[in-house]
Amino acid sequence: MAVLEHEVAAVPYKELRVTSAGVETPVTSAATAVAGDVETALALADHHPTGQAAVQMRQRLRGHIQSLAVPAERYADRLPESREKDIAASTIRFARNLARDGISDPAIALRLLAKSVAHLARNTDLLRSA
Repeated sequence: MAVLEHEVAAVPYKELRVTSAGVETPVTSAATAVAGDVETALALADHHPTGQAAVQMRQRLRGHIQSLAVPAERYADRLPESREKDIAASTIRFARNLARDGISDPAIALRLLAKSVAHLARNTDLLRSA
């Protein structure tokens, strides 16, 4: 199941739906929505980190970061002052910088973008369940 950047950004999270093969399905979590892209990016990083598919995947992951950073930041803001809050805020800053500046090694970029998307999605889900 793939979620396009504009689908994530345009629809409020709790009403997110994905259309695949003409069937509309509600997405129950951000982590579920991006899991396919995360897995694909990690596989590309291991086997074929260059080429058009990898370039498109890096762009797609950057879009996910832009979409997920806001709700993940809301989650971090709600946390009490603690190491957990510092880590959550640091993760968001790192992901935004990574999405903006990038890394020259394509395999490392794919891995870092994928892991950042997974972390932001997890925090977005924690916000929803809070």
